[in-house]
Amino acid sequence: MQYLTRFTESSSDRVGAIVDMYWGVIGRWIHLIASACYPFPEAMKALAEPMCVFPIEGLPSARYFPGTQVMDLIESAAEELITELFSLSDDYGSTIQPHSGTQANQVVFNAVLNATDTVLSLSTTDGGHISHKVLLARRNPVVFYPLGPDGIIDYTKLEELAKQHQPRLIIAGGSACPREIDFSKIGRIARGMGALFHADVSHTATFIAAGVHRSVFPDADFATFNMSKNMRGPNGGVLIYRRGYQERVARALFPDTQGGPNENTMFAKLVALEKLTTIDLRGYAQRMVDIARSLATILKERGLEVATGGTDSHQVLIDLRRQDLTGAAAEKHLESYRVLVNRNLVSKDPQKPWITSGVRLGTSCLTILEYSDPDVRRLAHWIADRLLGVESADPISLIDELTGKYNSRLIPRL
Repeated sequence: MQYLTRFTESSSDRVGAIVDMYWGVIGRWIHLIASACYPFPEAMKALAEPMCVFPIEGLPSARYFPGTQVMDLIESAAEELITELFSLSDDYGSTIQPHSGTQANQVVFNAVLNATDTVLSLSTTDGGHISHKVLLARRNPVVFYPLGPDGIIDYTKLEELAKQHQPRLIIAGGSACPREIDFSKIGRIARGMGALFHADVSHTATFIAAGVHRSVFPDADFATFNMSKNMRGPNGGVLIYRRGYQERVARALFPDTQGGPNENTMFAKLVALEKLTTIDLRGYAQRMVDIARSLATILKERGLEVATGGTDSHQVLIDLRRQDLTGAAAEKHLESYRVLVNRNLVSKDPQKPWITSGVRLGTSCLTILEYSDPDVRRLAHWIADRLLGVESADPISLIDELTGKYNSRLIPRL
């Protein structure tokens, strides 16, 4: 807040300054944080519409308040688009009401789990999301299945643990899983144990919808994601569920998990979903993967350790233990040059979650800004130089060049 002290005399000056500062970060920084991307401009505009005037607790045609007909149309249209994007059968329904991906996960937990039910999931040190561990372990026994030596899920051990613990729910997916997950194999294991299967595809929903990754359907009973990861939507969750669980999902949404939904965000989700049906979705998804693989290849060639040996998605996870560098230090160092990455746990990480031994890079924003292959390679070498401590006469000049060249493509205001 020290940056805002000179604007305290006038609240309007303060607000305007904050907005200008944010646009400045968007315009002059390279954004490699894997859990967010630049939304469609149409989705941003949708957030400003007055959709939040009337409360809409409940599902379409079963609300607790009147005056919700327009929101019924929004939700119904969104479900149609989700069905189209993921080629869903009539066995599945969906909702755009969850406030976030985490709350979409909580809706699943609240809909199907009793307090004594066991859950299998990935640990956060192996790429699982915090909602699969911290939030869930407060109420249910949680058993973590491991990664193999290659950093990929050990499906044999997962099956052994499922037989041993007889879980009610198996969760796959997470926040730092660069490689494609074999959802069909996990679905087979779940069915064999009489367990439900929940796929958290926040980081891979775009790849699944585009056909770059194999579908999670019809193996998954539930799938959840947040549209802000790489779907170019607002920060808000989506839940896909087998229709047999619709009543439980409705109850878990409201009042068990959250109050009324955020109507403006729901409208922006609809707009983003509609945009996704009009673009070359496969080309967009494949380009994210191609850029990530280019980054990973160069970083490996420069001597950095890339977790799992590479990537099948937009994520590149770098293990910095050989450099005797923490993720927090690397994040801060790159940020000092206006390059944003995030610290991240790696497998068998000895560091605490706020320190970590790794950093995670994402390529969604580079893809949206249409970075060329030569510039991707230049950026990869620049990142390697910074992480390896290689001296450079003018390290900021490349950042100035790339942000000046690309960022204005997305933001007309700049």
